[in-house]
Amino acid sequence: MGLFDFLFGNRRPISFQVVPDRIWMTSEAKFVGIAKEIRERSQSNTAAILLVAHFPDVLARLNTLMEDVAIDVPLQAVPADNLSTDLASTMDLNESLTVDLIIGERHPLPKIDEQLVQFAEELPCRCRLAYHMSLEDPVMRVFAGEWVQGMLGQLGMTEHESIESKLVSRRIRQAQQQIADHSFGNSQAESAMKWLEENCPELIRE
Repeated sequence: MGLFDFLFGNRRPISFQVVPDRIWMTSEAKFVGIAKEIRERSQSNTAAILLVAHFPDVLARLNTLMEDVAIDVPLQAVPADNLSTDLASTMDLNESLTVDLIIGERHPLPKIDEQLVQFAEELPCRCRLAYHMSLEDPVMRVFAGEWVQGMLGQLGMTEHESIESKLVSRRIRQAQQQIADHSFGNSQAESAMKWLEENCPELIRE
């Protein structure tokens, strides 16, 4: 039984959308882009915006970013593993509302990202889910960087604009699966790079 099945019964959301990964040239550009999306979403019909991070270093950046964004809808930065019953119960959700999940990174393991999708699918309301990544993110830099950078160059990517490409998103999934096939486990770490060093060091290329 899923989280929101437990809280609200077996209702399914009216609408659930996952946009293609939004890829940025640099980490700094990524967080600027997240701030822009927060402002844009706050002007739409969203009831709340959750900023989600898998690792403490990205969560710290999201918390800092929140201090510089003034909006009129609830905004909260949360670790991915804190998307819990307690959090859900504080959100007075119903099928007429829309919640935005803005995720500041991909986890090296695809199954961890899939848990976020499951969380969103079980919300008793409309939900939009967007992943933001940069070419400087460890999963991209270590496993998919050169190929993706070449592809984004062909698509006309600039430093201050993101690219959304289903082809690039598939490449990211392939990199995640490669990590999953060679990882020792899922030990906790301060950052995605530290996680890779501890859980699948043989795949890391200089």
